[in-house]
Amino acid sequence: MIELIAKSFVMNLFKINCMLSFALLSLTGYAQQIPIDSSTQLNVVEVSDSKYILFSNSSKTETFDSTLLNRYSTNNLADVLVNESQIFIKSYGLGSLATTSFRGAGASHTAVLWNGFNLQSPMNGLIDLSLIPANFMNEAKVQYGGGGAMWGSGAVGGSIHLNNIGIYNRGISFATNTTFGSFSDKQQQAQIEISKKRFISSVKLFNHDAKNDFPFVNSAQYGKPLQRQTNAELQEYGLMQENYFQLNSRQKINTRFWYQFNDRNIPPSMTQNINVSNQKDELYRLTSEWQRTGAKIKSIVRAAYFDEYLFFADSSIDIDSKSRTKVFITEAENNFSITKFDIVNIGLNNTYSEAITEDYIQNPHQNRTSIFASYKIQTYNDSWTAVVSAREEFVENKAIPFSPSIGIRGKFLKYFSIKLSAAKHYRLPTFNDLYWAQGGNPNLKAEEGWSEEASLEHSYSKKNIFWELGATAFNRDINNWIIWLPDEYGIWSPENVLKVWSRGVEYKVKFILEKNKFKFQLSGLYNYVLSTNEKAATANDVSVGKQLIYVPIQNAQGSASIIYKGTSLNYTQLYTGYRYTLSDNSNYLKPYSLANISVSQTFSLSTSKLKIFAQLNNVWQETYQVLAYRAMPLFNYQVGLSLVFNQPNPK
Repeated sequence: MIELIAKSFVMNLFKINCMLSFALLSLTGYAQQIPIDSSTQLNVVEVSDSKYILFSNSSKTETFDSTLLNRYSTNNLADVLVNESQIFIKSYGLGSLATTSFRGAGASHTAVLWNGFNLQSPMNGLIDLSLIPANFMNEAKVQYGGGGAMWGSGAVGGSIHLNNIGIYNRGISFATNTTFGSFSDKQQQAQIEISKKRFISSVKLFNHDAKNDFPFVNSAQYGKPLQRQTNAELQEYGLMQENYFQLNSRQKINTRFWYQFNDRNIPPSMTQNINVSNQKDELYRLTSEWQRTGAKIKSIVRAAYFDEYLFFADSSIDIDSKSRTKVFITEAENNFSITKFDIVNIGLNNTYSEAITEDYIQNPHQNRTSIFASYKIQTYNDSWTAVVSAREEFVENKAIPFSPSIGIRGKFLKYFSIKLSAAKHYRLPTFNDLYWAQGGNPNLKAEEGWSEEASLEHSYSKKNIFWELGATAFNRDINNWIIWLPDEYGIWSPENVLKVWSRGVEYKVKFILEKNKFKFQLSGLYNYVLSTNEKAATANDVSVGKQLIYVPIQNAQGSASIIYKGTSLNYTQLYTGYRYTLSDNSNYLKPYSLANISVSQTFSLSTSKLKIFAQLNNVWQETYQVLAYRAMPLFNYQVGLSLVFNQPNPK
């Protein structure tokens, strides 16, 4: 299958990248007049979301580097976040849709950005995390809390940043990965990279298919019989191609192309006897970026084109739905300093979206323009910083609510730090909300509100010991929350009727002991979240003051890992508390606790590394449901073999 992918796309990739390269080189041709000093040390290519690096340190953040992501190389982004973050992932089952609930917000209230570009669908505002391979990214960052001033629409509960990073002058690298697992799960991955002093080019390929015919306990049927999942087959494959060019000591450009195809059957719920639904997703994502670092100003110009298809079919009810979305994004920003203790960012973003589907009255399009700015000032030793940001967005030349934010970070008593922030956030109505053929409401307002948070952290590091403790309290309100309601004729239509209040606390602890080639790590996470509706949607609305459905009040995670030379062992225990399934809180799902184990052994050779690894999931055979009547697997495993080869450049 990988060979078929390569043959189908290599020529198109070559043409696309050549056109992008020539276009960017023509724009920056004057740069060739400045010779490159061959003795200059070229460092890691800067990631595209520079605003995150410079202006997000007053909010709670988490970073998952390449070492951690490598442990999840055969998993998707949803698996990473379930095991490593404090985000609740709403999963419909193995190989099925997975979305976020960020601090009690909805699935469309999380902005997912790939190298600075928002991936949220203009049709429904969602991004399916199960369709994002973890091995396609070098780094993932999570920013908690509202980020409308920096990231625009959708950054209400938080934002997830996926980055690709290139490192110059590493030589020729090749990696391959093969895994086998429960329920006929098979995966193959390959990556090749050529890294020179001023040029990097890489290709990543993957193929994945599984039957997902796992046994489960059907609690919806009499006697709770043990059944086997049906209509859950999955096949997906894709590639990512990246190019980085160092034009001279001041300028660089990059291009990235991401293609992926997913074909999956949608399994029945526990209350259905059979389901024959099938969904196919196909996407093309192309981005390019130019950076120039001058003596006083750093300029970045980036552009993206996303073309995505969705085909849904269900022969039992005669549905054959096809849709296509196209998104064009252009953005420019400049960073400069007024004094040696501050930095300013000013930028402009334009996003054009359109959808083609028979489910709408017409094929809609939307043009959005945003002006954004940030200012950070710090003390001479960087012990205290303050950040102010703002964004004004225009949708079809109509201004939406102005979105400011402010944050403060400070260090005191040597080992303690504090973070305080407040931010305005918003989410624009989706195309489904506005233009659905039966029930769309073109008069909807944007959801909006404020979020505040305060964090206290303590960290200590001495010789071979490190520990970190942290506590965060947050508060958030969302006005004009969009909800679909039926009218007197039984037609469902969206309205701006709810007001949602979310508040809670989050704790984290981490301990690391390192000595010689031995490393021991303990970590723990705990969340307590109340997210309630504060406004009646109808005359007899019983949801007022009640917890939102599928928002766990409590969840926790604890893990322990040991690394010695080439051996690695990790144990993770996950706890998810009660989740209400009805808006009046009269029904709920019981808490569950899952245990996962991963183990690997790496053998180092002269120019290569061989790794044997295994993942054991739900090792204690917990019977559970993340969503009501959606079956989840009992014990399952995955074993694999990977090989990494590197040939350094000649000195």
